[in-house]
Amino acid sequence: MTMRILSSAQACGFGPVSKLVAITPLLADSSVDFVGQDVALDFARRHSHRFHRITEGDTRRSEDLAQGLADADLVVSVMDAELVFRAVRAEVPVLFFDSLLGFWLTGRSFEELAARAHLVRWADHDTARYVFDTLAPHERILLAHLLARRSYAQNFPGVPARIAAMAGVGADHVELCGPIVDRNALEGALAQPPPERPAGLLINLGGFQNFFLDYESHNAYLDVLRRWVAELAEARPELGRILVCGGAFRQRVTETHGEVEVEYAFLPQTEFLRHLAHAPLYAVPPSLTSLHESVILRRLPLLLPEQHYGHIANLRALRGTVAGDIAASLTDLGDRFTVPEDDLEGTKALDRLTRELLTDESGYRHLADHLDARLTAYQKLTAEERHAAVDELGDLLGGPALADLLSRVDVSLVTTRSTS
Repeated sequence: MTMRILSSAQACGFGPVSKLVAITPLLADSSVDFVGQDVALDFARRHSHRFHRITEGDTRRSEDLAQGLADADLVVSVMDAELVFRAVRAEVPVLFFDSLLGFWLTGRSFEELAARAHLVRWADHDTARYVFDTLAPHERILLAHLLARRSYAQNFPGVPARIAAMAGVGADHVELCGPIVDRNALEGALAQPPPERPAGLLINLGGFQNFFLDYESHNAYLDVLRRWVAELAEARPELGRILVCGGAFRQRVTETHGEVEVEYAFLPQTEFLRHLAHAPLYAVPPSLTSLHESVILRRLPLLLPEQHYGHIANLRALRGTVAGDIAASLTDLGDRFTVPEDDLEGTKALDRLTRELLTDESGYRHLADHLDARLTAYQKLTAEERHAAVDELGDLLGGPALADLLSRVDVSLVTTRSTS
């Protein structure tokens, strides 16, 4: 009998939804529906073959989930805490997946979060809603781990300690796992020949959009990077072609700067991974999904400046590695780029400070010189040094294969609705 699954992913960049796309093939004998919005919906539609049905909807709206939850045997959520809340209230079991367990900020103890999880599950609706809504967004994701029937946390510095803290309050269903990536697509990319028009430099700016950043207004980072790329193309004719990929570039644009062609595009994932598998030079912000993909494809990335506060936290954890130490970082440019230690406020500050560079020529030149120097240092690494640096990242990010973990799940336990 086919298991009916309702799924969604947090709409913050491509990371969460790309993980959902990677997970769905591992859910054997199932029919997976997706409901979501914004950048997550865009990515899901580009991978429609991985879903039975795709519906635009907001998991914060009960009317957008009511029928899906009524029909579902199981809910799969990638960092969408609201979906977990509604599934638990509807007594539908949840598998929860998280790539940032070590990152989430909270001033509450896990004992208090566990007490709140109990109320969310068993109190009347109004009390449960109040208990959930009065938590900060990061705390809701931690709560989602406690509420799930099973949860899986992608490895990164700080994650094992968080898993141990949850086990200390009785949540022994949270498991450490390795990369949550589409291994079939990655292996397929490795098997493909190089693209007909390879890029001398591949730049990946990801989905970019999150709870604050967008393509139309809070987008200064994109404008600054485009100026640097144009200047780089003028100065480095040996690059031949620069390919800049990301969700912001839905309409392909090709420019010529000096002797170098620069193309901006939102490529299908298989085409992008084919370029990545063969790229001699690869640059990307410190996104964990991108890191995992590059490690599996044996491509050491040059880490570009941070787009948002989460990237600051990621890069801190990578310091001491070759990739982290040669990274281009706004935080290396002095106190000007010191931002609040808060996801939203830190991201807002980064966007504002980056926007100032559009009119501050000396500030922009400082950043551009920093980027040029880091790219030069990256290029000077020998093949042996790059291979060793990739292995170093692999040791830091590795963990049990998600496919093996999911194959050991007791399906009857997962799909039986709670009655106690």
